Amino acid sequence: MSNSQSIIFNNQWSISTTHGSILSSEGSKRQEYEENLKTHHLPEMIFDKTTLKIIYLDNNLEILFNAFDALKCIDMYNNLEHVPKVSMSEIWTKSRSKDKELDYVKPYDWTYTTKYKGTLRSTDKSTWRIESTDQQLDLEKLKRQEPILFYDELTLYEDELADNGISNVTLKIRCMPSGFFILLRFFMRVDGVIIRCFDTRYHYEIENNYILREYIERESPVSLLKSEFQSTSDINSVITQLKTNLHQLEKLFFL
Repeated sequence: MSNSQSIIFNNQWSISTTHGSILSSEGSKRQEYEENLKTHHLPEMIFDKTTLKIIYLDNNLEILFNAFDALKCIDMYNNLEHVPKVSMSEIWTKSRSKDKELDYVKPYDWTYTTKYKGTLRSTDKSTWRIESTDQQLDLEKLKRQEPILFYDELTLYEDELADNGISNVTLKIRCMPSGFFILLRFFMRVDGVIIRCFDTRYHYEIENNYILREYIERESPVSLLKSEFQSTSDINSVITQLKTNLHQLEKLFFL
């Protein structure tokens, strides 16, 4: 079963969310995922019918967020230098193999780290125009008290990393009279080893013909964090302590 909600915002945008159940560990849909993603290694919980969809009604340009596209952005078998090593990880990797006859399992990104920023969809007549910018998100404006016209939180996928930590992709959206704001977050913690967070923020203000998109990659070894941040469950406080490795700002023009 799935449930949905939607809003027509400012007579210009169709915004809708759908919450779906967890993808079964067996069956044709699971097989479809494995075949299209070319891997048997998938997170424990994939919410394959959970989506956030935003459509600009004048030309049908669309921003879509879904689990499959997020999983497509995992570099599962290449550039594994960023994949942390933990005790028992080799044994655990082998235990996750579909083929129990193999003595060796090809190394893969068992943290399910994705650089997914959302899916931009164009039409035959219109396309998104993306430009780099120095314009920063107006965080003070986002902190102002405004009526909330629409709000939702979603999870696209999650894995407990064989009790070694957590890896997930979550979404939050809120619409206010001044515009809408989206936070797409990949968060990963390997207990006692490393914490990683990739945030993508979208901020639209009704007077603009573009959406501002910010993408930030942060991570730090746990050993370099102050003791009070090494085991806290307050994700927002931990993120402020992580080293920033990449910061990108773009304008997404829809007109």
